[in-house]
Amino acid sequence: MLYIWNDQSLKSRELEIKVRNELGVDQQVVTPKEIHDLEPNIKPFYHGGVYYQHGRHARNPKKILLKLFDLFLKKGGKFLKMKVQDINFDEEKPVIITETQKFIVDKLVIACGAFSKRLTDNLDEKIPLDTERGYHVHFKDCDHLLKRPVIFSNRGFGITPMEQGLRVVGTVEFGGLNNPPSKGRIKNLINNAKYMLGDLPEHEDEWMGFRPSLPDFLPVIGPSKNHKNIFYSFGHHHLGWTLGPISGKIIAGMIAEENTNLNLKPYSSLRFS
Repeated sequence: MLYIWNDQSLKSRELEIKVRNELGVDQQVVTPKEIHDLEPNIKPFYHGGVYYQHGRHARNPKKILLKLFDLFLKKGGKFLKMKVQDINFDEEKPVIITETQKFIVDKLVIACGAFSKRLTDNLDEKIPLDTERGYHVHFKDCDHLLKRPVIFSNRGFGITPMEQGLRVVGTVEFGGLNNPPSKGRIKNLINNAKYMLGDLPEHEDEWMGFRPSLPDFLPVIGPSKNHKNIFYSFGHHHLGWTLGPISGKIIAGMIAEENTNLNLKPYSSLRFS
């Protein structure tokens, strides 16, 4: 992974470089010539950067998730795609109410990302979950222009070579779940990509994603405040791809009543009581 900037923002990078050095992160401050050698297709507007040689990215995250999903089915898992309207209780057992059916279960996990609040509100638990909306654009058949993810710190956006093409991402906004996309932000991404790489073809597609966010930038992991048989795992902000597996492992241990040997109090929904 490569971060680049112009000279005006170098000072703001010094603290991050210092902190990562203290944490033992393998990083290399690079000169304009070294940046050009790493990524010759980037226009030479930069004055410095940091190169993380051990950084990695998935060229198609969906393929990985589908492989995991197939394994889940092979191991006996069942998947039902239905719209959940509410959650009630039969004595202490949670009852999932959909448009057509009811399901009585022993234990229930709410892991619906930014949409989780619709269910937790119904459980009388006022968790201040909001959504940071992030924007994406693909330039098809252009992934050869970069060898690795490149982030331009000054403008707060990045470009990553993916199987679908060159993916341009950046900007966040608190916009809720129902408001239409901001076309100006898409245009901004396209202009930034052309600023970095010059002429590009018409972009292939564009979309907006919901990042489930909380005021303290920590997820909610653990049992419901009001119902011992309901568990939460959501609010991972920009890090769901990274934190999803360990969160699943923690929740599975809780449901199985295993000792996790972790202090999970910082992630409890009780912090919002």
